[in-house]
Amino acid sequence: MQEKIWRTCRLMKNGLAHKVQYNQATIDNLFFPFLRHMSKMQQKMGRRMVVFLAAPPGAGKSMLAYFLERLSNTDENLVPVQALGIEGFYYPQAYLNTHDIEQEGSRISLKNIKGSPETFAVDKLIGKLTDLRTNDVRWPIYDHTTHDVVEEIVTVRRSIVIVEGTWLLLGEKRWQNVRSLADYSIFVNVEPTVLKEWFIRRKIAGGSTIETAVQLYQQKERQKVERCLRKSWPADETWQLLSDGDYQLKGRIMPTRMVDRNALWKKPDIQLNNTLLGGLNNRNAGQGIQMPLYDEGYAHGMEEARKVILKKLYESGTMSSKALLDTFQVTAEELRDIIK
Repeated sequence: MQEKIWRTCRLMKNGLAHKVQYNQATIDNLFFPFLRHMSKMQQKMGRRMVVFLAAPPGAGKSMLAYFLERLSNTDENLVPVQALGIEGFYYPQAYLNTHDIEQEGSRISLKNIKGSPETFAVDKLIGKLTDLRTNDVRWPIYDHTTHDVVEEIVTVRRSIVIVEGTWLLLGEKRWQNVRSLADYSIFVNVEPTVLKEWFIRRKIAGGSTIETAVQLYQQKERQKVERCLRKSWPADETWQLLSDGDYQLKGRIMPTRMVDRNALWKKPDIQLNNTLLGGLNNRNAGQGIQMPLYDEGYAHGMEEARKVILKKLYESGTMSSKALLDTFQVTAEELRDIIK
């Protein structure tokens, strides 16, 4: 096996310097081809392109986004990229301090679960993502010195933006409306044991004992890692993060423009305003035919395809039965029939 050649780079995020390293072969064979593909897509679209980069906490997604931004500046044939994070969409600290939610029958203060999906102003994020497709907008950041949000700091000007965040592809509640705003998406997959080891190592380097570090992981980090890995919807590309910090392309799915991202979350829509059936149904109605001819077959086909996919998600271990019930419009009885 060829020895890996690591390239070290110093990156700035919100005024703080970070030293990172990436395998040169991965830069040449994964990162640059990805940027070239995004450039071609953006040029065809003719507007600002929004790319999501989602990964569990501790997987280095922020630095990866900034590194891709840096790489895009090194080749004049690439459309320059701008990296943005979603930490600026936390609720303000004053709000987190004074609000709580109910979880498993108990009231939990939002300040104690900061970083969880419930601590983000999701509607505000949706509004900003919608705006930046066609306008130069001001983007908020999270100040790690004051531990609070700072509004309207970064001006978004570039034609491709990579938005990084843990919950961008989350298939839960309000977050389901976020993923449809991506023109393309990447999910960084990583073994939970690797993230646990890295977390403990960082805490020990910061002065914690190994016992304290393990306890912190179990109490604060583990649930977020597992929630992200199990409940994130598949991305257009999946990159595998290895234990040495290198990346590999794990797989690609059908281009997003050919996929109705919401089709599998809900039961099939067979109304006249369905974009697929509308033309045929309206034509039939104009000819005096009372019932749409294609509703029954379309609904049956979509429902069967949906069942196959849900069964595969369960059998592969990607989602538990509880996660499927929480995420999809399916009853417990229907799910039992699907996975039996």
